[in-house]
Amino acid sequence: MVRSNYIVHDCETGGLDPLKNPMTQYACVILDYATLKEIDRWETFIRPYNNLVIEKAALEGTMVTMTDVKNGISLKDFVKTLSIFLENHRANTKSREMGRLVSVGQNIPFDHGFLDYAFKAEGKDLWEYIHPNFVDTFVMAKMCWGLDGTEKLNLTSNCNRVKINLTDAHGAMNDVIATADLFRWFTKKLRRKQSEGGTSDTERAKGSEFFEFKCGK
Repeated sequence: MVRSNYIVHDCETGGLDPLKNPMTQYACVILDYATLKEIDRWETFIRPYNNLVIEKAALEGTMVTMTDVKNGISLKDFVKTLSIFLENHRANTKSREMGRLVSVGQNIPFDHGFLDYAFKAEGKDLWEYIHPNFVDTFVMAKMCWGLDGTEKLNLTSNCNRVKINLTDAHGAMNDVIATADLFRWFTKKLRRKQSEGGTSDTERAKGSEFFEFKCGK
């Protein structure tokens, strides 16, 4: 997993429930594990499948139109193509499992739910290609900026904080590119601390210097 590349991805959907609503659009970019430079990208619209319902309100909140959806690829072709794409970017490791891509996204468990349904519907396992450990930029933003619990931590707000340009939010590839830039921002901050002589294991405070227990009477 140390050498696994990152996949930053996003699904636009016809609603909030993967058991009731289909994906309408999918986009992803692959980032090199060390440099975070883009290696590859793919995006597509997806035709309605399995009699799942596209809600009008859901479409109004995205850049996707019914014309786009009807011109998309079938669920079968989507899963087949994405499986090949993911396999091609698997890291060359001794264990296939450790070579799986590391998933990155804004509130990424939401997208995982739709992808997992799609793969299972076609008799495949999403987690054969993607590691179950993932990076959620929402959680990273909460750790970084969630000081009083009232902050907006959606993708647009997070990008505004660090001056990342996000145009036409809720277009899948636009969101992916912005999320990738946000992920780079967080990662470079973490790496910079380490390169500047961040606290090592031997320097960590121990015992009562590290843990403070305040017990009630």
